[in-house]
Amino acid sequence: MDMSRLKIKQQLIEQEKISYAMDHIELPEGGIDCSEGCNPYGFPQECAEALKNFDPARLAPYPHSQAMYDAIRKYWAEFIDVERDNIILTDGSISALYTVNNIFDTHNAVVLGISPQFTDYYMHAEMIGIEYAPYQLHKEDNFRFNLDEFLAMHYEESSGDAAGSGKSYNYIYIDNPNNPTGQCISIEDIEKIVAEAVRYDITVIIDEAYGDFMPKNNSAVQLFAKYPNLAVVRTMSKGFGLAGMRVGYIVAHKNLISCMNKMTNPYMVGELSREIAAAALGCDYFVEKSKEDFRKMKTEIRKVLGCSEECPAGNSGHLHMAETLDTNSICLLYHDNSDINLREEFFRRGVLVIDGYDFKGLDSSAARVRMPRIDEFPKLISAIDEISRLN
Repeated sequence: MDMSRLKIKQQLIEQEKISYAMDHIELPEGGIDCSEGCNPYGFPQECAEALKNFDPARLAPYPHSQAMYDAIRKYWAEFIDVERDNIILTDGSISALYTVNNIFDTHNAVVLGISPQFTDYYMHAEMIGIEYAPYQLHKEDNFRFNLDEFLAMHYEESSGDAAGSGKSYNYIYIDNPNNPTGQCISIEDIEKIVAEAVRYDITVIIDEAYGDFMPKNNSAVQLFAKYPNLAVVRTMSKGFGLAGMRVGYIVAHKNLISCMNKMTNPYMVGELSREIAAAALGCDYFVEKSKEDFRKMKTEIRKVLGCSEECPAGNSGHLHMAETLDTNSICLLYHDNSDINLREEFFRRGVLVIDGYDFKGLDSSAARVRMPRIDEFPKLISAIDEISRLN
């Protein structure tokens, strides 16, 4: 049957969805998972205690727990006063991004992004009729973000002629830290982008899914009260290790939140998930310990690849690491030989990674790698060493 006869959006019929997110994974025999973006160390012990103390009878009614709202407010209290009306709970950060996309007028709409970045975000934007127009990170610059280039693109195109198409930007989407490179844009640069965008009535979405791995004072959450065009997305899946609980949230001006509330499920995030996530937010020590191990592992990777200030990508072989924040769990590796499929090479050596092909602007000679537990690291570093020697 011709699906268009059912009045289904033409974009959904014609467009193929590219995504590395799956509801199953296939590990190589005896191998390790360096693909999924969750914390390899799991979650804080306090979450298990919260589960143990949870009354199962609370699963019968709809979720009404305010524990997560209270925990979010307390978590950010040293930086900014976040009120209840500044928060929406969501089923993970993916759900948060879908919620944000759905509040905008999609007619002739364009979103300015950064390529490569989180695939599911821009795929959803395109599926609902928003054109995705990214600023491309350059391989020759080791994929390092350049603020001046980004702002120049913004200045030229946000005045009503994005990409010369007669369309204008609805908003800007930045994942910070970036996925897949793991690099972090400073809060000073983020504020410059948001401040310029507000002049053109453009909303800026800062996706801090990996934000737990950067310094807390680098979060754009502290800016939302100053800029009514800013929405910040966070998740409990990464640093706090609760990917299976599906808990995320948005912090923004109450007028933005009000619009989002009209387009979302009022019962986002179940009762149990709210309680466990609230317990996790009080466990910064857990994230800090994880960050320290990630730093140690990335330091070893830099040594193997021959990274230095003069050659940050590495020059001891044919494999390189893109600009990254060492405390972040993820990084992007890329090979000199464009015919090499990095995912396959890692898989042969017992390591599961994400294919670079799944990110706009990359191909299979690149791969996103999430740091494993430090006791599993020898398998990863051995694979990196071997693959670096391949011509």
